[in-house]
Amino acid sequence: MKKWFMILRAYSWPASLVPVVLGAVVAWRHGSFSWPDFSLTITAALLTHSAANLANTYFDFTNGVDRKETADDRGLVDGLIAPRAMLKLSAGLFAAGAAIGLLLAFKNHVPSLLWLGAAGFALAWFYTATGFAYKYRALGDAGIFFAFGPFIVCGTALIQARAFLPEALWTSIPVGLLIVAILHANNMRDVKSDSGAGFTTLAAALGPDGAEKFYYALIFTPYLFALTFGSIWPPVCCALSAPLAVKLKALAEEGDFSQLVPGTAKLVALYGLLLSAGLYIAA
Repeated sequence: MKKWFMILRAYSWPASLVPVVLGAVVAWRHGSFSWPDFSLTITAALLTHSAANLANTYFDFTNGVDRKETADDRGLVDGLIAPRAMLKLSAGLFAAGAAIGLLLAFKNHVPSLLWLGAAGFALAWFYTATGFAYKYRALGDAGIFFAFGPFIVCGTALIQARAFLPEALWTSIPVGLLIVAILHANNMRDVKSDSGAGFTTLAAALGPDGAEKFYYALIFTPYLFALTFGSIWPPVCCALSAPLAVKLKALAEEGDFSQLVPGTAKLVALYGLLLSAGLYIAA
């Protein structure tokens, strides 16, 4: 089991699970919630996220970005799975996630979910896929923000309420920023290996000082957003996660990326669930 957690990069799963919870809470605030739809949505999100992780690992490996000496993602460099098997597994998980998305779109009569899902799949696949590979063009942060922020939160709310909810879009922003922080911390760690392979991420383009400041903005700005929901409960609940954010700032200053990357994923889970709780109580 530990082997598969490493291959699938399970530490990053909060990035897909938390937005689903948040979107469902927003829909509940508008009088719509279905446990079966929630279960299907969270399953599709997890399948698609895992598929994207596998595809990212595969293309980073084949493009020469991940090397045995430097890679933190150990699935292929340590031979835990064969490259072709990883690509096939990625395709299978993408297909399973897409099938659930199609079911939800037609069952709930929300054809616009198809377009939202197609955009999300494109962002997931072309993140590092040969061809455009927008991660290597310093566009990864923007793509991840939209894919894991507005697309998942608004898509979940659309499935539940069967209509677009503007509140879902606004609520997705702070969580989207924190999810980008996971990626940015990862890219701060991998600047040398990415540059050595001839690729540029936003962390590399900003330089060490700029990348560090951008990381601080990503993890602290969401606390300002918590003040905008018209109730004391969201900021009070979210404040409980602030000590972890302060700890992550210290880790970034020390350059301790081995703890910073999974620690940022923990902040996504903690802040996102606390924000969801605050919105729930406020209702």
